[in-house]
Amino acid sequence: MPKIYFNTRDELVCIDTNKIAAIKANGNYSKVLYITNREMTITSNLSKMEQVLKTQGGKANRFIRLGRSFIVNHSFLQRIDVLKQILVLSDGERNELVIKLPKNILKSYKNAVAQSIKIKNNSL
Repeated sequence: MPKIYFNTRDELVCIDTNKIAAIKANGNYSKVLYITNREMTITSNLSKMEQVLKTQGGKANRFIRLGRSFIVNHSFLQRIDVLKQILVLSDGERNELVIKLPKNILKSYKNAVAQSIKIKNNSL
C-alpha cells in the first residue's frame, strides 16, 4: 500500500502512505501530517480518508482511528503519555510528531496496544 490517489474536479493528489504519521480532521477537509513534518490538505473528510486507507490496506492495516479528529500510523508509535495527554510518533531517527489528545482516547489506545502485545508475547 505505498501510494493512494485522490482525484477531484481540479486536481489529482498522490500520497505516499509509508510516510504518513497522522491525518487530522479539518471540517470537510483532512490534513495529512507526514513524519518529515510536511503537511498536505486533502479535499476529503476524515471518514472518507479512513475508508480509502482500509480498502487499500488489506489485513495489515497500520492506520488506527483515534476519536473524531485523528487517524494515526501505528508503525510510528513511540510513546503514549496519558497524564501529559500526548502521543509521540517517530521514525526512530530525527523526525518526531507530538499530538495532543484527550486522556480517555489515549488510555483506550494504550490499553489496546498493551493487550495486543500481551497476546503476541503469550503466543510465542
